Amino acid sequence: MKDYYHSNHKKIRGWKRRIRQIDVWGEGIKKPYLKFFNETGDYTYDRCTLYPFYALEKRHPPLWFYKLIIAKFIAAHKEWEKIFNDLNIAYDLQIWLYDPSYIRSEIICRKVEKKGDIIMYAWESKLKKTFPYGQFALNNVDLKQFEWVLTDEELVTFESELEDEGFTADELLADGYVKKDSGENGFYYAKRIGDLWIGRKKRT
Repeated sequence: MKDYYHSNHKKIRGWKRRIRQIDVWGEGIKKPYLKFFNETGDYTYDRCTLYPFYALEKRHPPLWFYKLIIAKFIAAHKEWEKIFNDLNIAYDLQIWLYDPSYIRSEIICRKVEKKGDIIMYAWESKLKKTFPYGQFALNNVDLKQFEWVLTDEELVTFESELEDEGFTADELLADGYVKKDSGENGFYYAKRIGDLWIGRKKRT
């Protein structure tokens, strides 16, 4: 499979400084931005936007560094959960972990109609895989407190965009894309390039 996101082909210097940046960023995302979180369907989210990874041309960090990012997302999840509970609103709080497109991972919360509702995504995967607890394991981080659902990370081109994109449907199909029907938005072509694990806190 082609690597659509750059790994560390060029040496990245200053890992101690990157770790300090992760600590500062992790503290900064513990409070969600709520200015536009008013109506059902509204959402707020945060990603790790540290340079040189989150740039125009994305580069995913090494796994050990990604685990530090995951730990910060989980710490932020705990704080977001407290805040949304105190607000007494219906919400669907999730952590999205990409593999191998690590740097696209995020924490996201959507406002829903009533408590207990969850957002269903059309891109849930048909593949049968178990969550890679061993791969993402980190001391003092409990990944098993979440229910993980596998979805597909895909490259997507809508049929209506083909003329502007400069290639044909046949060329996409030859490159491994699959034609799909989105319903009201028409047909599109999608190519799976990785896993996206969506985690929600298990209900007690």
